[in-house]
Amino acid sequence: MADRLSDAPADTTSGAYQYVERRTWYRDIIGPPGPAGWPERIRFDQLWRTDNADSGRQISVHVATDGCTPYDGDSSWTRRSPADPFDQPPLRSPAGLRAHLLLAGGPEDLLPQHIVGGIAMLYERQALTRPVRAAVLRLLAEQPGLLVRAGVTDRLHRSGLDVILPYTDGSGVPRRDILTIDASTGVLLAAYSTITGPIRTLDPRMGPDGEAVMLAEAASYRLYIDSRRTPTTRVPAAGCQHPAARK
Repeated sequence: MADRLSDAPADTTSGAYQYVERRTWYRDIIGPPGPAGWPERIRFDQLWRTDNADSGRQISVHVATDGCTPYDGDSSWTRRSPADPFDQPPLRSPAGLRAHLLLAGGPEDLLPQHIVGGIAMLYERQALTRPVRAAVLRLLAEQPGLLVRAGVTDRLHRSGLDVILPYTDGSGVPRRDILTIDASTGVLLAAYSTITGPIRTLDPRMGPDGEAVMLAEAASYRLYIDSRRTPTTRVPAAGCQHPAARK
């Protein structure tokens, strides 16, 4: 795949800003769970940023059947200092990309699940061009234990393949982290996790709802809707004015 990637919007658009758009389903874990657990929320996020992230804009809204409401404000920044090293342009080799992902963690965060999680975070914050997307695929190919499932679709019915990492976390909980990738462009379409077996032990500090909290946290699902360059932080439309901010 890495050798034959086609162009994506991040390769064919121009402008001073990278633009990233995503939608996240998650459980709003506040208070004790109701009979059906905690309510599900949908958050629509937009990020504009220069390549070195010293200028940009971020806006988030909640999307529901009864309308769209602002969430966490509309923030713009210029000359932000100090810049987060993780927000700098990543290198275009698997080794360079691995070193870049370490900026979000540390030397101990080299397990395959840290690589998979770091790639999802990278797509949240940058519009990756074809050479970097190829490096992402090559780095994934180096990780032991990965499974591939072809012929899948995400929640927008976009076709792709799932790269699946089965593992047991530090608490002994069996999990699968899943990246849904467009097989033509290498663009990340979705990222989510599942718990695949019994939760045998829990930290007593998690309280009586500890297992329900863990299951609710694992129920989140993130779509990466758009990733491109744009000339200003006013294009495309922001927040509730954007057509995608509708359920």
